[in-house]
Amino acid sequence: MGDDVMALIPLRQTVTITPFTGYDPDYNEPSYGTSYTQKCRFSEAVKLVRNQHGAEVVSVGTFYFDKLADISLDDRLAHTNELLAETTYTPIAISVKRALNGKPLITEVDV
Repeated sequence: MGDDVMALIPLRQTVTITPFTGYDPDYNEPSYGTSYTQKCRFSEAVKLVRNQHGAEVVSVGTFYFDKLADISLDDRLAHTNELLAETTYTPIAISVKRALNGKPLITEVDV
């Protein structure tokens, strides 16, 4: 299978990702890099997920990305829905679903 095959699920939506780059050394404010757009599928559904500290928290939706997406828990994800309403999210949990051979199939980002 080459890299030109279709994604496991159709990725007909886009999200603008603003990557976290660290904290400002003088003011301890978060710093962000240059935003970029990535194809995804966004599914709005309320569910309980475990955050990075193991606590159960409420997720309002999940972004699905093809293969292994370079997204961290401190990044910002801005999504515009069909009604042209933009919402900015921060990830709660990130998981990678892999094939039996270990290759990444999908990255799920709960927000």
